[in-house]
Amino acid sequence: MSGINVTIDAPSAKDVMQEALGSIARGFQDYLNSLQPDEIKYLADKMETTSSKPKYSKAETEFAAKLGANKLSDEERGRLEITALTKNFKWRHELLKSSLTAPQVAQMLNTTRQTPHDRLKKNSLIAVQDNGVWKFPIWQFDPQGPDGVIAGLPDVLKVLNVPAMSKISWLTRHNKALNGLTPIEALKNGCKNEVIAEARSVGVY
Repeated sequence: MSGINVTIDAPSAKDVMQEALGSIARGFQDYLNSLQPDEIKYLADKMETTSSKPKYSKAETEFAAKLGANKLSDEERGRLEITALTKNFKWRHELLKSSLTAPQVAQMLNTTRQTPHDRLKKNSLIAVQDNGVWKFPIWQFDPQGPDGVIAGLPDVLKVLNVPAMSKISWLTRHNKALNGLTPIEALKNGCKNEVIAEARSVGVY
């Protein structure tokens, strides 16, 4: 009886590399998904753009970016910017759904309609504009706090030297330096000094 030849197709080195790079690319996308829009924009801005055709594959370029490479193709920069923009719109939409107009704030706090605008200018409230209308995120209000606002929030707002949307992003994100609490949660727990100390470093790179 003649011998039986058995052929085992082992993956080539190239296949193994492509699979590894694909896994890295998926991990990098998960990393991007975990970032806030302003963080993604900062990442894109910090990388030098090269308009020449990338020498490496997309997965390899993503891998280099994750490792801190200082060059980014136009295509990759565009993808980062689109990711940031898409997340920004989604996040803004969710924010506006739980926000109040100035008249609603005035009614809730039993003040004149002008008062919310005055407090916005003084950095004792925070708001974003939506089609020309100021919208005040509801999480900043506290019936037990001074002037109906979470105690310490105006002091924090005054030292946050970043645009309004970045302020809102920072205030509502979990912070390792605050034992995993968001700055808003930390303020509610009476950690005003700790939150102010962290707020001073925001926007400083």
